[in-house]
Amino acid sequence: MRWPRRGILIRLCIYVPLIAILGWRARGGCSQEATMEPESVAEDPFARHRRVIKLPDGTQQEILELTPAEAEAMLGHPIPDHVADEGKDEAKAKAEPPAANEPAAEPPAAEAPPADDSP
Repeated sequence: MRWPRRGILIRLCIYVPLIAILGWRARGGCSQEATMEPESVAEDPFARHRRVIKLPDGTQQEILELTPAEAEAMLGHPIPDHVADEGKDEAKAKAEPPAANEPAAEPPAAEAPPADDSP
């Protein structure tokens, strides 16, 4: 039997192993995920602050509700004073529901236009 030409043998020696290695890697051979042990899932520090709201167009949006003090503790940067003051008022309003014997605050009545006394 006669051997193929030298150029064809050189190409076969280069491309066959190259294609075999690339195919093996594409199939997942020697991947880091397969050799590494799975990491334990870390607890989400924001899990108890997450809330899903429904928007007027019917979609849902996940939001985080944090007081300014919690945000500063978790995120590590100071909150501006005007934002912190608003958060304290909101937190106080949530924490103190109206007493059972107190009537709920009624919206202010609309003022009647002044009477026109001109003849």
